[in-house]
Amino acid sequence: MKIFSKFYIFILILVLAGSCTDLVEEPVGYLSPEGYFLKEENVQSAINGCYGSMASSNYYGSGLTTPLQIMSDMVDLGFNFSNYADLNDFSHSTTNTFPLSIWKCSYGIIGIANTALYGVTQIDESQEVKNKLEAESRFVRAFVYYHLVRLFGVIPYIDNADTEISSVTKASVADVYTNIIKDLEYAKEHLPMEHPDGDVRTRPSKGSAATVLASVNLTLGNWQEAYEQAKWVIDNAGSLNYALETDFQDLFRAETQDNSKEYIFAVDFLANQTGDNDVNSFTLENDQTIGAFNSVDGADKPWRGWSMLVPSLKVYETWDAKDYRKRVSLTDSIIMRDGTGIVRPYTEFNVTRPHAAKLERFSGEVKSSTAGWRSDMNYIAFRYGEVLLIAAEAGNEIGKTTEAVGYVNQIRARARLGGNVNWGGAGYGSYGPSTSPADVPAGINQDDFRTLVLEERRLELAFEFKRWYDIVRRDMGDQVFGANGLEPQPNFNKTKHYLLPIPQTEIDIHPKLEPQNPGY
Repeated sequence: MKIFSKFYIFILILVLAGSCTDLVEEPVGYLSPEGYFLKEENVQSAINGCYGSMASSNYYGSGLTTPLQIMSDMVDLGFNFSNYADLNDFSHSTTNTFPLSIWKCSYGIIGIANTALYGVTQIDESQEVKNKLEAESRFVRAFVYYHLVRLFGVIPYIDNADTEISSVTKASVADVYTNIIKDLEYAKEHLPMEHPDGDVRTRPSKGSAATVLASVNLTLGNWQEAYEQAKWVIDNAGSLNYALETDFQDLFRAETQDNSKEYIFAVDFLANQTGDNDVNSFTLENDQTIGAFNSVDGADKPWRGWSMLVPSLKVYETWDAKDYRKRVSLTDSIIMRDGTGIVRPYTEFNVTRPHAAKLERFSGEVKSSTAGWRSDMNYIAFRYGEVLLIAAEAGNEIGKTTEAVGYVNQIRARARLGGNVNWGGAGYGSYGPSTSPADVPAGINQDDFRTLVLEERRLELAFEFKRWYDIVRRDMGDQVFGANGLEPQPNFNKTKHYLLPIPQTEIDIHPKLEPQNPGY
């Protein structure tokens, strides 16, 4: 079920009027009409505006997700474009457009969330309704700040719609995380057990809040708390309606996503929009270009793309061919637009490498003449498989290695089942069952399991915008970008590149954003 009707898109464009904006603009301006907040649905419309902004080309559609893919060791460049190339080889500067896009859109979403929180104080509803709306707004705010603080470090923390922007200074990383955790704890207390609106996974539940809390604490190295939050989700999976999908491929089919019990929080994209569908237009929200960036230049439908963000060949060659997740995550053959209808191997692609497949193989309805800019594919922010891996990693750190092994074995058992990746009648068909990946060896020690679980995350969550954050939080940069890594990058310097630069244009407008991040 898609939660964004034409009404919500109208509200987003007409009332919220520019959800991705400069920090210097006051968030209260987004919903300035006097008396707008009269009842529950007015606040909910504002919250839905946050979700609409997440599904823009400036955020999950590309602006946020492109850097997360390309800065990792799982994605390389197929074609050379300056802003992309600079991020890929770690030569980016303070004027690179991607940090600016993330910064502006993030604070735009936060501004809408803060305005929704203001709206909660204005409506005449029961305390239960107010608590629920506040919880959802605070979840969204925490979700966006969690991305911001990991990418930029010391940042302004704005939590009020009428904050005087000229007075804003940067908050410490510790203070930002403290506020994120407070928001998520409130959300966990007051959100419903099951996802609202008929179990829509693009709106949060208690399970969503607990999952992000687990992830936040994992990032901070708070192993006990990360384990406890993930374990709460696991222990309450039945009430939360969470489970692993039987077929790994079904996680990445537009037509089955809305019914997936594995989804915990996702970003909702739509193909069925009205208005300008020119692929060169950025006038509407709900644009997702990263699927096309991952897809194959010169391919026939549904694979038409630009081969811009393409894994290095080593990613493909080092992945066990018996692992069904490899077949789901990558494509090494495709029907090219040469009129023959013949399935051609990657050696005949315009960019002669296997491509990432999760975001494009089954993208549903697509509105575009050349690429999947507007499709029905939702992007996973968190899923139950990751919860198991969080419990495994954190559990291992607190001495529960035997229990942790069991969580990874659940993931691997699903991978061995295989499934169906058939596309267009000319694909691979059914695949499996397999003997690989095998269960984790019994008696594995803590150090070896630590290495194993991080590698399991790399494969299980490939191309889902997680790997860069894992590299940073586990300080793996020198290892993964070194000469023996999947994608050697001699320019990489962890004292500089673990953070993006604060956009120079924002510092020029608002000097209190100084100092710039180290090294830039």
